[in-house]
Amino acid sequence: MKSNILIISDGNGVDTDFKKWPFYLKLLTTKTSIIINRSVIGASNEMMFLLLSEAVSKTKIDFCVMQWSIPNRVDVVLDEFWLEQAQKDLIYHFNIIENNEQQWWITSASSNQYIREYHDRYINYYQSQLRSQIFIMAAAELLRFNNIEFVFSLCYNLPFIEPNKKILQSYPWAWHKNNDGLSEFRIVSKFAQYDTGLPQPHSLIHLDWINTVLKPNCNFIKYEDNVYNHIESSLLKTCSK
Repeated sequence: MKSNILIISDGNGVDTDFKKWPFYLKLLTTKTSIIINRSVIGASNEMMFLLLSEAVSKTKIDFCVMQWSIPNRVDVVLDEFWLEQAQKDLIYHFNIIENNEQQWWITSASSNQYIREYHDRYINYYQSQLRSQIFIMAAAELLRFNNIEFVFSLCYNLPFIEPNKKILQSYPWAWHKNNDGLSEFRIVSKFAQYDTGLPQPHSLIHLDWINTVLKPNCNFIKYEDNVYNHIESSLLKTCSK
């Protein structure tokens, strides 16, 4: 029987104009696993925890990979006011999702005056780091309560700060260097020369991240080397055209 692997990330887990690592993980593990991808473009770490909570309550999950994002993001429950603000946003007007029977606006890097005021006036970066660490700890407890084996990773570098540093370090992490994420891996990947400088790394770097970082740090990600080599070779051919 195939196992269900839950994936939660931000835009690093969502296919846009190019494929991201959950797409390749599905190809690599198709014989053994079903990939359930709940990633959302621009998701805050709060939203990632809520996505996890909903998925665990509604779906049988055997394993989970969570790729935490930058701490200074905020998402809002839609009411009449926030719906109007979302609709006015020239870039993120589309980014509305449903979670636990509530509609949310995923604001990401919105330049909306009220979102910017929240970041600039009310919650500074240090406090957003502390909040993110609370969501990470809550996610670990929720996964353990439901007997779900998991590994955490990062989209971007996220330093751990006191008083929770030791607790956070005790969790299973997949990274090439402590506290570094996929964004930092793009520099050291063997395919770094293919990177285009877009917010998310090139597809080859996503694929390399699975093989170089995720698989060696994750007991439940399994595939044969020849399967990986075939996918890598095929992707390289499309890049050289």
